[in-house]
Amino acid sequence: MSHNGERSQPVPSWDILDADDDQDIVDNSEYAYASRDHVLFCIDASKSMQNPRPDSSNPAGIVRGKSALQQVLEAVVDLQRKKVITGPADSVGVMLWNVDSSKTSSSSGGNYKPGTMVYQPLRTINAEEMKKILKLVEAAQDEYSSQEQDEGVDTVQPKILSETFPSAREGEELNVADVLVTCNFLFRDAGSKLPGNKRVFMITDNDDPPGSSSNREPARTVYSDLLTYGITLNTFFIDRADHRFNPTLYWNDILGRDEEEDAPQDSEPEPEGLDKLADLLTDLAIRNAPKRTQFSIPLRLGGKEGGIEIGVAGYALVSPQGKGQPKYVRMRGETVEEVVTKTEYTSAETGAVLHDDEIGHAFQFGHEGTIQNVLETNWWESRALQEEQRQVAEELLEREKERIRHLDEGEEVESKEPKVALEVTDRVTARTRLQFTAEEVAEFKSLGITPQIRILGFQSPDNLSIEDNIKHSYFIYPDEDSYTGSTRTFAALLKSCATKNRHALALCRFKQNITPEFAVLIPQEETFTEGGGQDMPPGFHVIVLPFCDDIRAPPKQMTDNVTASERQAKLMSNIVKRLRNKAGRYRSEVYPNPALQYHYAQLQALAFEEDFDLAERIDEIDKTYPKYHGMHRAAGEFMAEWNKAIDEDERAVGGAVKATKRAPAHELEEEDLSDVKGHWENWSMAKLKVQELRDYAKYHQIPLDNRSKKADLIDCISDWLENGGLGKKAKTE
Repeated sequence: MSHNGERSQPVPSWDILDADDDQDIVDNSEYAYASRDHVLFCIDASKSMQNPRPDSSNPAGIVRGKSALQQVLEAVVDLQRKKVITGPADSVGVMLWNVDSSKTSSSSGGNYKPGTMVYQPLRTINAEEMKKILKLVEAAQDEYSSQEQDEGVDTVQPKILSETFPSAREGEELNVADVLVTCNFLFRDAGSKLPGNKRVFMITDNDDPPGSSSNREPARTVYSDLLTYGITLNTFFIDRADHRFNPTLYWNDILGRDEEEDAPQDSEPEPEGLDKLADLLTDLAIRNAPKRTQFSIPLRLGGKEGGIEIGVAGYALVSPQGKGQPKYVRMRGETVEEVVTKTEYTSAETGAVLHDDEIGHAFQFGHEGTIQNVLETNWWESRALQEEQRQVAEELLEREKERIRHLDEGEEVESKEPKVALEVTDRVTARTRLQFTAEEVAEFKSLGITPQIRILGFQSPDNLSIEDNIKHSYFIYPDEDSYTGSTRTFAALLKSCATKNRHALALCRFKQNITPEFAVLIPQEETFTEGGGQDMPPGFHVIVLPFCDDIRAPPKQMTDNVTASERQAKLMSNIVKRLRNKAGRYRSEVYPNPALQYHYAQLQALAFEEDFDLAERIDEIDKTYPKYHGMHRAAGEFMAEWNKAIDEDERAVGGAVKATKRAPAHELEEEDLSDVKGHWENWSMAKLKVQELRDYAKYHQIPLDNRSKKADLIDCISDWLENGGLGKKAKTE
């Protein structure tokens, strides 16, 4: 994740001068994560590169050999096709050198050396740029395929390639220093700031270029300049038909590589350039699938509120890949125009457009007619209640006056005034829709916590269990753009956790629109492959812990698992050994989603104005289709033997093992069996269960001939009963 390609050489740091102990120095060189890739193909177009390879023969006929130049151009097209989907923000450029400048138009820009041809500038890949090289490769393939397939006829380089890239005359080949200078200028013209990996893929079959004997210092200087600007050089050396490429003559000296004689004698030879290029491009298209940042928030540690604060970015290592959100376009005119969408809310009663201050958030709670929860004043109902209360008060007042008039003359009355007070109050009504403002809703979700990762403490991995991992985890990496020094602090924290075998317990809120969660930060140290490339990046896996409400009890009625016998386990072990992946582990990226590949293939055909034939591209689209022939050839005998063992198992029903607490058929007594004969006499055998039929047949030794369907079992038992089994009944209506 931190880098691609060859691992850079260690560079001394100024921190060495201030460090007392070498063990305290934290290496930050591998934390430069790059999300984009910028590749410049630098292809040698000399005459030897355009000579067709020797022909080969197979039972189908003669296979014409293609030139190295044609194969490289096909690889470039294939890479750009894949990057349209997997890396739409990446850049690809194509430059050829050792081209006859007298027969071609000069490249744009005065700094480009004569003899170089910039066929495709280093720009973000797009369909229009790709159509040019795509049509060139298709035309060359048509010429190549049209050649006669007869022995004795030499294969000829397609004419369109020879005319488009005429080779430089002998003795006029370019010096490697001039080629590297042109590569530097191409990256300069592409932009001063190219985020991500910047690489040059140099492809040649000449191990002794001009200037190899005396003038090597300029090439070393220019190569050093490329490294200074962050541009790495990947070389692909191609063997000629009669000559093995020898990098020790020139290239190892220029690139600062060790001589081959210093390598171990038992090491395998380096693969041929074209094979190496094909493997790299395949891996490049797979690993450079878009990895979008899920969040970029501060990480706080130390003290109650986090005295140390650094920046981290989170990535989702596992996420579902979809077709993407389509855009609305206006299908009129010569070009398709994207539609600008605008959303407005209107009142359901009046149809008037509502403004933002007239719209709130309301939540339904219970049923409006039965549940009362929140009290709020309703003006209209209050006015009706006031009128009702006024009428009741006036009626009571009249009654009180009438009572006063009928009082006895001798009765003492404290007051001749009515004792009824005319008071009208607002009515309070119940509502079941809870209404809040947007700010209140946001406060409910955040609980007053801003987006951050706050480390609360550290604990041993023994306190974790596999059941705590209920969601996809995140992978966090230092974000130097947010806080300067984040990389150094992050690396020190990671090293301490890994050394002491501890993980961090943290309170996390990853985004504005999600609630806070508890999580553990599990450290992962950086590992490398045998070739020196990065295998696993350094960082923390953020595992979100479940709340109490997220934990569910297992289902009450779970089917008990049936334990396989020792013989069945041994037979299945043989099958697994024969069908094991040669790589030793399953790589999900090698098997893309067929539905998405079908969608992408149609988009490519539409963008490149090509005909789409599913029958011709089914092998390319669906790589998940099982290879039945190879599987049966490798483990067919073991599969048949295992199926036979399952059929012979008394617990098996319909070819599958079923859990049952009933005793095996040979241990059953006759009174334990169902009345199969009675059902047969009453024409109701279909009411019996399959297991009851199998137990009856097993007890009476009725041959079933490996039949498993219920109808077949009924037929076998019926034939046995009709032919004098336990009795014979004349079937008459």
